[in-house]
Amino acid sequence: MDSSGRLILMAVHAHPDDETISMGGTLATYAATHSQTTDTYVVTSTRGELGEIVITERDTPEEHERLGETRMSEIAAAMAALGVTHFENLGFRDSGMVGDAGNEDPRSYHQHSTTDLDGTTERLVRIIRRVQPDVIATYDDFGGYGHPDHIAAARVARRAWEVAGDPTWRPGAGPAWSPKKLYEVRTPDSQRDKLITTRIDITKHLGAKRRAIQAHATQIKSDGPLLLLSEQDYLDLGPYEQYRLIDHRIPEVPSIPESDLFAGLR
Repeated sequence: MDSSGRLILMAVHAHPDDETISMGGTLATYAATHSQTTDTYVVTSTRGELGEIVITERDTPEEHERLGETRMSEIAAAMAALGVTHFENLGFRDSGMVGDAGNEDPRSYHQHSTTDLDGTTERLVRIIRRVQPDVIATYDDFGGYGHPDHIAAARVARRAWEVAGDPTWRPGAGPAWSPKKLYEVRTPDSQRDKLITTRIDITKHLGAKRRAIQAHATQIKSDGPLLLLSEQDYLDLGPYEQYRLIDHRIPEVPSIPESDLFAGLR
């Protein structure tokens, strides 16, 4: 909770664009620009400098050299579209996809989180203790689809959940703070619906999410499925972003299903 009494959602992701694709509507819903009682804070772990460039004429060595900077500009534009005013990057290097040489780079997020989990986690804990979020949302254990950086982000976020409230754990990282709820974002999957505990209706923010997706121009094709669907298509499919509550520190067991990540905290 911030100084104004707003409840805070912190989203922990791997690369710029992950936050928009998976939970852009949720971020817009809870951003202080759209709510008097909540706010959002986005943390990305890398700059995504080893990503692809989907715009053919920009898929050049020179563009790849500056892709990290480009993607940081893209996330800034995406956050503006969503109304999110607080976001920062942990500063780790992109690991690339499974099997890429980037996975073996000692600077990579994957290597940092594998060889020194607590050292990697401390960067996130410093932010948690400073921002004091009430809710944290990240990926499932498989990172959604197995990307090494997504898996690392989930591993680090879970470790931060465990230790941020322990005053004996790296006290130099700031005064202890314990978030109250921990979620993993779930992509729609009819075979795993039983895992979903929480659905956020993003009807009012479909336009903002679409504009934020467009901001990630080097990563998301303008004629790809995310942008070919109209707002009515999304309404017909079900305008929800979905989550699984994986842990909590509230006195009463949450009532499932939920329609609010802050259920039990308001």
